[in-house]
Amino acid sequence: MNKFILILLWLGSMMLAQATTIENYQPYLQPGLDKARLQLADIEPLIKQYAADPALKVTELGRSVENRPIYLLQLGQGEKRVLAWSQMHGDEHTATAALFDFLNYTLAPEQQAWREQWFSEITLYIVPMLNPDGAARNSRVNAQGIDINRDALALQSPEGRLLMQLARRIQPHYGFNLHDQNRFHAAGDAPNPATISLLAPAYNAAREINDSRRRAMQLIAHVKPWLDRQIPDHLGRYNDTWSPRSFGDTFASMGISTVLVEAGGHRNDDNRQVARRLNFQLYVAWINAIVSGSYRDAALSDYEAIPFNNSGGLKDLILNKLQVRVADTEATLDIGVNFHTEGDRYARIHELGDLSGYGAYHQFDVSGLRYQQGRAYPLTEPLLLDDQRYQQLLRLGYTHFSGDAK
Repeated sequence: MNKFILILLWLGSMMLAQATTIENYQPYLQPGLDKARLQLADIEPLIKQYAADPALKVTELGRSVENRPIYLLQLGQGEKRVLAWSQMHGDEHTATAALFDFLNYTLAPEQQAWREQWFSEITLYIVPMLNPDGAARNSRVNAQGIDINRDALALQSPEGRLLMQLARRIQPHYGFNLHDQNRFHAAGDAPNPATISLLAPAYNAAREINDSRRRAMQLIAHVKPWLDRQIPDHLGRYNDTWSPRSFGDTFASMGISTVLVEAGGHRNDDNRQVARRLNFQLYVAWINAIVSGSYRDAALSDYEAIPFNNSGGLKDLILNKLQVRVADTEATLDIGVNFHTEGDRYARIHELGDLSGYGAYHQFDVSGLRYQQGRAYPLTEPLLLDDQRYQQLLRLGYTHFSGDAK
């Protein structure tokens, strides 16, 4: 008996070690998905390729409002049922890319022994893009204008109905609700982006902890030490106020151990590839933990120790200690700038004053520099304007032109 227990403990530790030491990620990285947005056309050819693999079953779960296919991928034949779905908000695609990395890893020839091990224990169901219409528009909502993740009770969206019907049919033990979050969320009081944020959502308004929610908390607590090493001070936790219209909370009330994963920003990482890699590694770690049961040893205190997200705790750019004179009043202040990255790309001053409580993706101490209103460059003759000349004029304080060059 003691030997049997030791073998189980050894197996659990070895499987966790496998997940936490996957540093050679590049061979499994699916090409073509490192971009600012993903649409059905980006992943449908991959799904059709996977359909030829006998280890993976591909079916059409249903159709979106605009008749786009929504696919269901199934792996394994074990008794423990796991459901993962991504991009129910069409503009949140990081996890979708990570799911295809995970599939590449799972189906790689060198992973046969690992794959066969968990296939015998788990049946994994994946919906890799629940909202293809929103993805086509790079929009949070579906073609009806409905936020699918606020439709768990009314079920007025076909996409929401498909997800609920699937959950009721397969009755998963575990659910992974995969999203992207606002890049301005900070990890607690740290001046850093929350690159990964997690939550075991409440199943009732009292936010009580029953067995299924405890398991979700322990799955998160199980990976916290590893995440702390991978992204120190970049891990956050969502508030667990009960939201019965949301699928995560509703699934939790159905007895599904549900984990919310939010992929956030990281410095010098425009397309969230750091969060993509971490998502991939988390999927492997959680598969291993569910197989071995090792997550049940995790303390809830580790879950509670994850700091709450600080919403709006970051700016894109902060200029510290700039001298500004307005009328006859001198001031030293900070300038916070945020970038609009969709459509017409532009920057806008978001806040002025003391920004010492904020972090930023880019931050500069401009002590000794003074704000000067932009000057008009007088045009009296034609001007050849190349990049070098343009930057020279900006450095001289010219921001616009006046006059007639005829």
